[in-house]
Amino acid sequence: MANIRFEYLYRDEYNYKTFGEVIFANPNGLSLASIHQCITGHLMEGAWFYPEQWGIPKFSCHQVSAFGAHDWLWYEYDQVGDTNEAAGDGLVIEEFLQRLELGR
Repeated sequence: MANIRFEYLYRDEYNYKTFGEVIFANPNGLSLASIHQCITGHLMEGAWFYPEQWGIPKFSCHQVSAFGAHDWLWYEYDQVGDTNEAAGDGLVIEEFLQRLELGR
């Protein structure tokens, strides 16, 4: 059974992009469509999320701008897909989706 690749990105104030991914186990074979639907139902304005709230790793590229303000704190959801790559330790897609539901 395939695991799930969650792909996301971060845009700094100059629109430079950093891409990332998290691999989740999918032991119960949830469909990509149902996973995508759940994720998009919890995004801000259809695209954005706070990585800390979702348990998604932040990138080390955050900086302080010339005006002393931090770069944007939200990240952009890209897509989910099937993968044969190994899931991270203890990362299960159902638990991730439950976290989104509880945080709402």
